[in-house]
Amino acid sequence: MSKDMSRLDLVKLRKDEGMSQKELAELLSVRQSFLSAIENGRSRLPDEKLERIREVFGLEDLTPYMMEEAAEETVVPPHTHSHDETDSIALLLRHIHAQAHREEGGDHGRIAEMEARVAALMDRNDRLSNRIDTLRETIDALREENFRLKEILARHGLEY
Repeated sequence: MSKDMSRLDLVKLRKDEGMSQKELAELLSVRQSFLSAIENGRSRLPDEKLERIREVFGLEDLTPYMMEEAAEETVVPPHTHSHDETDSIALLLRHIHAQAHREEGGDHGRIAEMEARVAALMDRNDRLSNRIDTLRETIDALREENFRLKEILARHGLEY
């Protein structure tokens, strides 16, 4: 199998070792969303991460975990790894639409895979919402501190 026509089945490798996607992402020093994109064939595994995968799983030979890629390759815009969930949702919807047209017979395995992708996207959206809430709290705290410092300066007759 040539490198161009195959990719590493990280899902099988992780599950065989009882490892979560989050755990593997941390061990590879990548974002979980990027690892998800690699596992779903939307992104390529960087070559420099192969050696780290061999180390993490204690494997010399990754051949049993290689799989053929589909002849038609999904093109992913470069912005899909941004933190803007709107772009990811639009990409996911386009992908689901394209898959529905390609698989008019309705492959149940693909449907389950797409449902898993939607669930992962919803999880990402929840994490982003939590991050936004945290940032808003930080901004509020900084505003309060700024106001307090201005009051102190005003009491001492100093300009700011």
